[in-house]
Amino acid sequence: MALRRSEVKEKHEKNALSHKDPCYRDQDEEGELFENGIDYFIFRTQSVAVDFLGFKIETYALCDGVWKNMGQAYAMPSSFPGDFGKASLLLLKKNGLPVGKIDVDYLFIRPLKKPHPPQTMTVSYRKHWKKRTTLEVGHRGMGNSYTKFAATRENTLHSLEAAAKKGADYVEFDVQLTKDKVAVVFHDFHVLVSVAKRTPSLLNLTCDADKRQIVDLHEIAIKDLKHAQLRLLHLDHVGHHDLDHNMTKVTGEINEADEYRPFPTLAEALRTVDPDVGFNIEVKYPMMQKDGLHECENYFERNEVIDIILSDVLNNAGNRRIVFSSFDPDICTMVSLKQNKYPVLFLCVGDTTRYVPFLDQRSSTSLTAVNFAAGTELLGVNFHSEDLLNTRVPVDRANHFGLVSFVWGDDLNTKENLDYFKKTLLVDGIIYDRIGEIEERKNIFLVEREVKRGLFKASPSPTPSRTVSFSTFEHIASDTSETSSSGSPPVSVLHMPSVGALNISTTNLAVVPLSNTS
Repeated sequence: MALRRSEVKEKHEKNALSHKDPCYRDQDEEGELFENGIDYFIFRTQSVAVDFLGFKIETYALCDGVWKNMGQAYAMPSSFPGDFGKASLLLLKKNGLPVGKIDVDYLFIRPLKKPHPPQTMTVSYRKHWKKRTTLEVGHRGMGNSYTKFAATRENTLHSLEAAAKKGADYVEFDVQLTKDKVAVVFHDFHVLVSVAKRTPSLLNLTCDADKRQIVDLHEIAIKDLKHAQLRLLHLDHVGHHDLDHNMTKVTGEINEADEYRPFPTLAEALRTVDPDVGFNIEVKYPMMQKDGLHECENYFERNEVIDIILSDVLNNAGNRRIVFSSFDPDICTMVSLKQNKYPVLFLCVGDTTRYVPFLDQRSSTSLTAVNFAAGTELLGVNFHSEDLLNTRVPVDRANHFGLVSFVWGDDLNTKENLDYFKKTLLVDGIIYDRIGEIEERKNIFLVEREVKRGLFKASPSPTPSRTVSFSTFEHIASDTSETSSSGSPPVSVLHMPSVGALNISTTNLAVVPLSNTS
């Protein structure tokens, strides 16, 4: 079956993640062959008035060697009630009778609305990556502490700073929104709240009474609690339903210093953690899983989430190196298009036996993830170690497209696997727990700075009249080394205040006879 060009007067492109060349291009005038259950097409349109766009989709089938029009569908502005969702469009014959339907997922990407500094093309790292030895990234700071043993509570200011002192080049942490829409650092979408049981027998209990007699644990989403409530309530990890567990608790002692407490804000982390350590900010957004369960339903709208997080970063990051990432492919696209300063990595699980895979076809395999990252012009892919230990093909394909490759996963907690990814696969970055414990290390950016200073001091000036101050020259050299090797990327019209974009993904196309049709 072939899809003919949608009749749109705006900039309109299409890519096919299931094809060898996944990059966006103008749709062929004769249409594109689409196979149900195999192909995944994405159409994108840029417009100054996305809310008033309409689409006409024509479908053709090959009958006796001739392409015949099987039906056409119309998507009017009313077909898209929100900024994200699924639309089912009727396919109509030329006589107006229905012959089937076409299902499309749609996404509206709005310009950044929250307060932020003016975005210019002076500096852009969106597609720039300076090749170095493999960067080492501290997972949630010094590592997962709620389901494994770690020296300090994960995703706290202390954990992030401790990883920086241990020589981490970057620290990775998760960011999501509270009920009052504050961007906080925390991994899970839910926590357990301790609630005292309502029973008269409480009066007869002693101080040494079994905690299970007086306390119930109730699961609640982070999005349903305000930031002040998260700091006030007694909380536990969602996996700790047994009150007698020995793992680190989410809520610590009453007199703990702020740096040890959970739920620091993103703005606090940007302002207080050593600026020489880079941030890999994972934007958390709940997704549907293949087992039919949703990670966290009725979540905030995507544009709002991204706008709040980007506003915090653009206002507080200074000169810190920052890379965004997310398991949600739409979040990756939005972060990349709403700003032009920081790069984005697509996080993927790939083929795994450890986690429930996501329903989204774009994250179904590592190879599809590579195609998506290449087609949407992301910096690269953050692969799961389990998949790459079985095959190196995804990394080779990423290299073919000039993409950056990071790796995350529990397998990285052994020196043997670390060396394999660093010395054999030559990946660009590895994210693991307890950084600096297996072997002592130093932040690569500090090492480079010291080497550069040493070179400047060792180079005598030929004549006093041509002497350039080391500080000035170092600043120039630093700016040059961080300039995109591919030049400045094209200015996206999405940076204009009145411009938006629409992505439409074709995932299910059906042309079937309906009753009472001719």
